Amino acid sequence: MNVTQNKIDNLNTVVSITIKPEDYKPKVEKALKDYQKKLNMPGFRKGKAPMGIIKKQYEGAVTFEEINKVLNDSLSNFISENKLNILGQPLPKTNDNLDVNANELTFDFELGLAPEFSVDLSKAKIDYYKIEASEKEINETIEKMQTQLGQIIDVDQIENGGHFSAQVEEIDENNQSIEEGIKTNITFIVDDLKNKDLFIGKKSGEIVEINAQDIFNDPHQLQHFLGLSHEQAHDFNGKLKITIEKPSKRTKAEVNQELFDKVYGKDKVSSEQELRDKIKEELEGYYKRESDNKFMNDSVEWLFENINFDLPEEFLKKYIKNSSKEPLNDDEVNSEYEKSEKSLRYQLIEGQILSDNKISIQYNDLVEFTRDQMKQQFAMYGYNDIPEAELNKYVANAMKNEEQVRQASNNLIQQNLFNIFDKQIGKVEKIVPLEEFNSMIKEENAKSKN
Repeated sequence: MNVTQNKIDNLNTVVSITIKPEDYKPKVEKALKDYQKKLNMPGFRKGKAPMGIIKKQYEGAVTFEEINKVLNDSLSNFISENKLNILGQPLPKTNDNLDVNANELTFDFELGLAPEFSVDLSKAKIDYYKIEASEKEINETIEKMQTQLGQIIDVDQIENGGHFSAQVEEIDENNQSIEEGIKTNITFIVDDLKNKDLFIGKKSGEIVEINAQDIFNDPHQLQHFLGLSHEQAHDFNGKLKITIEKPSKRTKAEVNQELFDKVYGKDKVSSEQELRDKIKEELEGYYKRESDNKFMNDSVEWLFENINFDLPEEFLKKYIKNSSKEPLNDDEVNSEYEKSEKSLRYQLIEGQILSDNKISIQYNDLVEFTRDQMKQQFAMYGYNDIPEAELNKYVANAMKNEEQVRQASNNLIQQNLFNIFDKQIGKVEKIVPLEEFNSMIKEENAKSKN
């Protein structure tokens, strides 16, 4: 066997593999003998069919299969040993003069090579928009605190911003109670409801029938209130009968030391000004995620505008055409290439940055990342001390789901990229109010759609 490379240019190469009968014939003979042992052929005992008949029926197909195996292994080894960074998959070149009875056979494969380029993030200067909390937002936050910590009083009917206790029962298609179904009592917060208009105005004793997934804005609340697992909370959509028992609402609490202590702990805040300063800090910490997202997006756009390299365009178009399930004409191939080119460029740039910074995502990294994400989700609903064994079970289930693993991998890569951008890209900090920032994002989104 002989493997050679004919480099066409920096982005295209042809690998030629020449094989002789001794490279595949022994494997063909072994495969045919295995067929003979297992074959049930009319007129012969199992495993006793003459080899001549076996060869007549199967030798051609087996020879083709074994040649393919030899070629695939040889090509894969050559790519690995020569550290060829290929795009897509090798494409076999058509050879109309191939003689299967010749003493040697030569097969050619076209390869598209990834371009070589460098990324110097220190050259980038990106605006970083720090969002400043307004007095209006601070006032609205204080008002929410007053409502949440006010005195609970009974009311005649369910109101916006109120609460109500209710009996929840799972029913069948005939509106009959399911014996082994869900039966529980829940205190609902009206603002948490996905379809709160169904409940507002209802009085004690009235009934609302609704599917489980239509109750809450966040399906994770089903997990908490109905005692479901994380997976079940997303999948369960049984019909529930909700019988209103006791509508209530909160009066507004006074802005005083009692309120400060309830929100932040005893004597952590001791004046209204300190409260306002604390809220401002928290709001701006929350807004930081929005600022970080824009910084990330702007950094990616800078990469597209400033990191230039050629791609093996003709090879990639041929690869798209050959790998399509449906036949494509030239216009359709060009269209598909245009759709995928930007994504491919970003994958290459992303890979180069991760490689330059020696970042490699391993399975254990994904497990720990998934664990941290789940802890944060549980903490959002007040579960700060979930038992380790239970958390491990949720993580193990998530790691069995290919889509969840893929999503976790992508999220972890983006987190690593952000950390790299944050350290290496020059930031130009600009302070803006939330309204101006939102207006900027809205304008950018409108442009991207056009």
